[in-house]
Amino acid sequence: MSQYEIVCEELDDLTISYLNKLSEYTQQWTETSREFQEGYMDLAHAKYTMGTTTVSRYSYDKRMKASLQV
Repeated sequence: MSQYEIVCEELDDLTISYLNKLSEYTQQWTETSREFQEGYMDLAHAKYTMGTTTVSRYSYDKRMKASLQV
């Protein structure tokens, strides 16, 4: 195998690795975006349900724990 073919194979491997990482990043970004959207909808629902009272971090029960950690 020539030096040229070896370099081409290495570039091919790097390109495939890059595309796999890009695909994984896109999937993670889509999932994160969906989670944020659901959170905003839950917050909007809470504000609507509580009426004219303010919903803030002080409105939550102190025992409440995060369902997802970053």
